[in-house]
Amino acid sequence: MTPLLVTAAILIKNQKILVAQRKHSDELNGKWEFPGGKVEANENTKECLKRELYEEFGINTAINDYLGESIYDYGSKIIHLQAYFVSHISGDIQVRVHEQIRWVSLSELEGLDWAPADVSLVNQLRTYFQLK
Repeated sequence: MTPLLVTAAILIKNQKILVAQRKHSDELNGKWEFPGGKVEANENTKECLKRELYEEFGINTAINDYLGESIYDYGSKIIHLQAYFVSHISGDIQVRVHEQIRWVSLSELEGLDWAPADVSLVNQLRTYFQLK
């Protein structure tokens, strides 16, 4: 099975990280994730992430440094998740496709019920900030 390439945004503002909760009607209902989405055939990961953040939240962003990746086998599909640090350039954040969003501190990440593919990214983000 070929992994599905998906992107994730690490958007930090005022020492808080943007996280989004999947809709309750979604297959990962109620799970938290770093926002992003599937890479389309005609785009690279950075283009995908920029497009997804505009579609999901109505914001313009700059895609910055690469954080890392996570590969997770859900049984019916394998997700290859690639995460980047992102800067908010313009636009007011609108919740368009998620149940809700939150701005959380690094220490609050642990208390959320994460989508399995995002768990490794949470750990990588914590390690990143411990090394800084």
